[in-house]
Amino acid sequence: MAVETPVLLRLAEATREHRPVAIGYTDRNGRSSQRTVHPYGLVDHSGRWYLTGMDSNSDELRQFRLDRITAVSTQPGTFAPPAGFEPAAHLLSAMANAPYRHEVSIRVMGTLTQVRPLLPATIATVHEIDSQPADTEPWVRIRIRAEQLDWIPALLAGLNRPFIIEHPDTLNDEVRALACRLTAAADGRYQNP
Repeated sequence: MAVETPVLLRLAEATREHRPVAIGYTDRNGRSSQRTVHPYGLVDHSGRWYLTGMDSNSDELRQFRLDRITAVSTQPGTFAPPAGFEPAAHLLSAMANAPYRHEVSIRVMGTLTQVRPLLPATIATVHEIDSQPADTEPWVRIRIRAEQLDWIPALLAGLNRPFIIEHPDTLNDEVRALACRLTAAADGRYQNP
């Protein structure tokens, strides 16, 4: 669905003037609801517009895809957005932490500064972890939430760093399968997937 220009303009105006908005919203499961939102910011990310703000239905900071907003009306009054709030940073963090079918945890050898730039913030969080007594190098923990695991082995190979899959165990099978396909290709052998 394309974003309607009047929706975008009305939300931009409400965001700039710190005015609450009532929106009609259809979630990813097709459920419709009416919400009142204090709009903190609009973010254009990967070809989609998102609204970040305080949702009165849940009393939580939320993000809404603009192409799922069916109606917008500006409400009376004003509000004060949180000091220093960064809509884009919040959106990226929310996307990386959204619930998915698989919760992936991987230890990667390297520092936060070395590993963080190698992974898109929308798909992975990276945290420093305490060293183990046998560690001679620093390690970080990557957490990824994914519906499918088949794309993660190539991502891990692209890191070009030692890693340990903590969970799920089925990711080990996906890494082995990729290794077999790569070995077969390097040896000039064709292998049906």
